[in-house]
Amino acid sequence: MAQIHSVLLDILTDIDAFCRKEGLRYSLAYGTLLGAVRYGDFIPWDDDADIVMPREDFERFIASYPNEGRFHCIHNNTGEKEFYLSGFAKVHDTTTDKFIGSKKYRSRYGVSVDIFPLDPLPEDPEERHALISKAMHYCRRLGCHNKYFFHSNPFTMLEAHMHSHQYWLDKCNEVVHTVKLEDTPYIGVMMGATGYYNVHPKNFLDRPAEINFAGHRFLCPEDTDKYLSQIYGPDYITPPPVEKRRTHGDPVYQL
Repeated sequence: MAQIHSVLLDILTDIDAFCRKEGLRYSLAYGTLLGAVRYGDFIPWDDDADIVMPREDFERFIASYPNEGRFHCIHNNTGEKEFYLSGFAKVHDTTTDKFIGSKKYRSRYGVSVDIFPLDPLPEDPEERHALISKAMHYCRRLGCHNKYFFHSNPFTMLEAHMHSHQYWLDKCNEVVHTVKLEDTPYIGVMMGATGYYNVHPKNFLDRPAEINFAGHRFLCPEDTDKYLSQIYGPDYITPPPVEKRRTHGDPVYQL
C-alpha cells in the first residue's frame, strides 16, 4: 500500500503543478480529502485518489494535459493499450498495471487518480435527484462496455450491450448539459457513487483553500468540514471499524 500511495502522490503532484500553471480549478475530494483532514495523508487502507473540477476546467484539462511521459489522462479511450469508458476521467501511471474483478482481469490502465467533473444541477430538489439518477444510470451502462467490468446484475449487462458504447457516451454528454450554469445556483458530481450528496454552490471552488497532504500542499474547498459532513456525515473524523476498512474492489497492482 505504501508503494501505491507513493505512485498516487506522484500523479497528484503532477496534476497540481499542471493545474496551477494553466489556471485550472480543482480540489481534492472524497476519501482523499477525508484522509488529508483526518491523517494529513492517505487513508491507510485506501488505494485510489480523487479530485473534482468544474466542467469548464475539466474539459480544458482532458484536452490539454500532456500525455507524452509517464502519466496519461484517459477519458473514454478505446485503444488497445488504454481502454476506459466512463463519465469521469483518470490520470494513470503507464508504468504500472491494475488487475480487477473476481478473476483478476488485467485492465488497460494502471494506478490512477479519478477526476470528476462538477456539472450544473437543477435548483429544484426533485428535478435534481431525477437528473442525477439518469446520469448515474447512463454512466454505469457505459462502464459495462469495458470487457473487464462485470456487473452483478445480468439485466444491467444485457441493457448495456443492447446499445453501442457511443450510444451511452452520447447519453452521458446529453444529460450533463441539461442545465445551463447561468440558470442555477448549484453544481455537483452527477456520475459518482455519492452524486446525491455532492451538491454545492456554483462558486464552490472560486476561492479554494490549501491543505497539507503527505507533505505537499493541494487545493481544497474553503469549508472542508461542510463538504465532508455532507458526504460522510458529521462524524467523518472517526475511522470506521476494522471490518469495514476496504479497498475499491480488492484490485491487485503490478508496480
